[in-house]
Amino acid sequence: MLRPVSDDRIEATLQALTQEGAPAPGKTRHLVVGHGLLPQVAPWLAQSPLTPGAARDLVICDEHTRAAAGLALVEQLRSQGREAETFVLDPQPNEDHVVCDDGIIEALRQGLANAGPCNAIAVGSGTINDTVKMATFKLGMPFVCIPTAASMNGYTSAIAAVLSRGVKRTLAAQQAVAVFADIDIIRRAPAYLNGAGFGDLLSKPYSHADWLLSHFVRGVAYEERPARLLDDAYETLLERADSVGAAEDAGIGTLTRTILLSGFTMAIAGSSAPASGGEHLVSHYWDMEQHCRGLPLFGLHGEQVGVATRMSAIMFERLVGLEVGDLDVEAAVRRRSDPAWIDHLPSLHPRLTPPVVEEVREQLLAKQKHGDALRDELGALKKRWPEIRACLAAVLKPSSKIAQALTAAGAPDRPSALGVERAHAIATFRVCRQIRNRYVALDLCDDLGFLHDWAETIVNAVEVT
Repeated sequence: MLRPVSDDRIEATLQALTQEGAPAPGKTRHLVVGHGLLPQVAPWLAQSPLTPGAARDLVICDEHTRAAAGLALVEQLRSQGREAETFVLDPQPNEDHVVCDDGIIEALRQGLANAGPCNAIAVGSGTINDTVKMATFKLGMPFVCIPTAASMNGYTSAIAAVLSRGVKRTLAAQQAVAVFADIDIIRRAPAYLNGAGFGDLLSKPYSHADWLLSHFVRGVAYEERPARLLDDAYETLLERADSVGAAEDAGIGTLTRTILLSGFTMAIAGSSAPASGGEHLVSHYWDMEQHCRGLPLFGLHGEQVGVATRMSAIMFERLVGLEVGDLDVEAAVRRRSDPAWIDHLPSLHPRLTPPVVEEVREQLLAKQKHGDALRDELGALKKRWPEIRACLAAVLKPSSKIAQALTAAGAPDRPSALGVERAHAIATFRVCRQIRNRYVALDLCDDLGFLHDWAETIVNAVEVT
């Protein structure tokens, strides 16, 4: 039975995870969550030098995180006799904020290569962390991370979310060697940032269900440990949703530790499967559309994931409610008799540019089955459906609980709260599965012919309740 656990229990789990494989390169071997941590960075660097011959510490940030913690860290480092300076990442032309894409990663990689031996310290949240993670990974150099908000779960993961060739992708990278998560800094972050982290974490039961489904349907490797490692901490987080919304130490502390634990689940699994499923595709799709049109994003990744998680929760409730007799394999095969329909992808993605649609086409072709192959796959699923749906139902949470948690944490709970119109949200839910070749429940619902109508019903339901 799942149960809330104390922060001490979560902390003990985190500390145990830092010892696994240490001091292996590219692994988190030092992690501390607490108050007033910036003075601890210099002594740790003195005892555990990152880069042989490093003459200085390079604090990598953007203009916002420079003010939040970057300048204070440089001051601390210098006060303890170290040479330190900031390296500020600026938005690309025509962007109003830094985006983790191929261009910014390459710019940082070149900057680090030209800087000579140095210690790379990422000060920021999702974009800064992922950019530093990828640039240092390409150079074969370690990095330290100072989170400025509990806005996402990538601080301790070994992957990064990158906008590459117009498509949001999850790419292999490395963990930060050390993470100093100062609750004082994180608690002072704008409320929407920590609300985004809360929304991102809410997806855990549904990404777990997607991982199970891909295992049953496509034989994707599934590991019980990373899939279940977050379960009890998740219950604690739900219990403290009000405290997160109020930016209290208790709530922000639990949120921060759970964020870090979630990152470890992905590092252990070697993929984002424990923490990212179909609900993340909704967020990635909206980002891709806005990027293609040169428009501001609808919200932070985690804000969008929180909204999409509520939609996914309703979808899963409908999916596990299906009986064997509801699975019409032959009707599915008639709908997907051959891949000719994929030629019409541009009409399904009117907000994406032609090159991006072509990238989507490649992703879709890599996973979509047709004709006899689809008949065999769905036929096998139908035979095992009572077992499969029972396994899915066992890891899910009621959609009502997700809605309540989002409200308590002060996070957006419906597409319109992000500025996404109802018709747009419906269209997104129908097609976002196509942007990545990972198999998720959205794929099964579409293959069975349910997704088109369900999308409208689901979006209408979250908008009126």
